[in-house]
Amino acid sequence: MSNGFAKFISGKGFYLALALCLAGAGAAAWVAVDKTIDNIESAPLSETPQAETMHPQDQLDTHPAEQKIDNILQQTPESSDSVTAEANGDSSPSSQGQQEGILTAETPDDESSTDVLSPSVPSESVPESTESSEASTQPVQQQESDDFSLTLPVSGAAIAPFSGDMLVKNETLGDWRTHNGIDISAELGSAVTASSDGVVTDIRSDPLWGNVVEVTSGDYVMTYSGLSDDILVSVDMTVTAGDQIGSVGEIPCELSLEPHLHFDVKQNGEYVDPASLAK
Repeated sequence: MSNGFAKFISGKGFYLALALCLAGAGAAAWVAVDKTIDNIESAPLSETPQAETMHPQDQLDTHPAEQKIDNILQQTPESSDSVTAEANGDSSPSSQGQQEGILTAETPDDESSTDVLSPSVPSESVPESTESSEASTQPVQQQESDDFSLTLPVSGAAIAPFSGDMLVKNETLGDWRTHNGIDISAELGSAVTASSDGVVTDIRSDPLWGNVVEVTSGDYVMTYSGLSDDILVSVDMTVTAGDQIGSVGEIPCELSLEPHLHFDVKQNGEYVDPASLAK
């Protein structure tokens, strides 16, 4: 029996079994597809009643909207009338009062603005007064400097002028330096007199300039260098122009020159040319 079944399976029976399997598989597939098609076809049928039930709700919702539109249309004539009334100048008393209040509030602001601007006029005159005062003081200062004059302390020719900022060679020392005064030729022992009224503020012996006497007159300090040992004045002594303060001696830093007196003048601490002040 078993041998006969084995021969059947190895022969035509194998193909018959394969055919049965394929048929079963096809039937199962068809059933599945059929159910799927039924589900798809049944889905729109269930949605149609829902769509139909929505129409009555929409119809119910449209009535309030129409009522709102009617209410708005009924209110617009009143607002338009008020707009036209305002355009024609028929404003309410309250609005007129507000406008009048705004106008009256703006009027004091304009007056206050003019009051604020008015004080600016004197402020411009202040610089003019200061400028005028400065202009008036400048001539006074120039007049004071122009009024000062002096006489040369010895009578003689100037052998070395005032150099200012220019360097000149000192033949005795062999170097270049500024010459801050003038050298006036004079014989040894010649009288040296005060060039202007003043007070003796310093007397000293300098290694370069010899015996030195300083006389102060206001903003001016006059220095007499190269005096002999017989000095006739003392510190804090008041002198008058023409009073003798000493005599001509030697100047160690200018021995290469002929006998002379070195005379210099400072104005407010700055050297000036004595010859420009001589009268």
